[in-house]
Amino acid sequence: MSIYFLKTLLSLVMILIVAVNVFTMLEALGRGEKKYDVIKLKKIHRINGLLFILLFFFVTYFCFRSIVNGQLELSPRAAFHSVLALAVILLLALKVLFLEWYQQFSSKVLIIGPAIALIALGMIGTSGGYYLLVTKFHTDPTFDEIREYKDKGAQKGMEGKEIKIKTDPDTISRGKKLFDAKCAFCHDARSNTTIVGPGLKGLLKNKNLPISKRPATPESIRNQLKEPFNKMPPFNNLTEEEVGDVIAFLNTL
Repeated sequence: MSIYFLKTLLSLVMILIVAVNVFTMLEALGRGEKKYDVIKLKKIHRINGLLFILLFFFVTYFCFRSIVNGQLELSPRAAFHSVLALAVILLLALKVLFLEWYQQFSSKVLIIGPAIALIALGMIGTSGGYYLLVTKFHTDPTFDEIREYKDKGAQKGMEGKEIKIKTDPDTISRGKKLFDAKCAFCHDARSNTTIVGPGLKGLLKNKNLPISKRPATPESIRNQLKEPFNKMPPFNNLTEEEVGDVIAFLNTL
């Protein structure tokens, strides 16, 4: 089971906890005539609240670890998800303050509680919901494979030293010969048409590599040649100079 699927399952549990908490809060504080034992409702609400906080910070830990390991700028979706998560933290803190120390504002809890629930649903939807959609409800392993590849690269320090792209004609010519001999069978250098692997036109002008989705940098291309993602064979026999020659040619596409 991938860590991303586990996070999604925990997120679904958090949705259930949120639903129970909203129900117990409304029943305990929102009804004139009580249908249930208020003391029991408050006890259930408190236990569920603590459980929500524990799960929230447990999942948050893995989210932060993924961000740090990926070493990438957050996507708009991930940034929006992060803002919602911070909003949940702030509202939870405000709710505790109102209930424990500033009880003259305790009536505001009836507003804060549903607000936390709605924001939490949005937060979980942009993470767990997104995961279920892109993995076709965990039937397509591609997303997990890409994330594991990114994490593996960051953890092992695969980026290595920075590669300076050469632009002299001799280097580019050597790179073209290597590409024609070793890569052209699977990759079209002049278009984005897929042969066996994706076409590579404009490869280093794009934001990400086409399959692994790692940043489109010389270092990522070196990694793809040495420890490739997906079904591409490794080219460990290439020297660093030859890798630099190939990258110089790819930079002209």
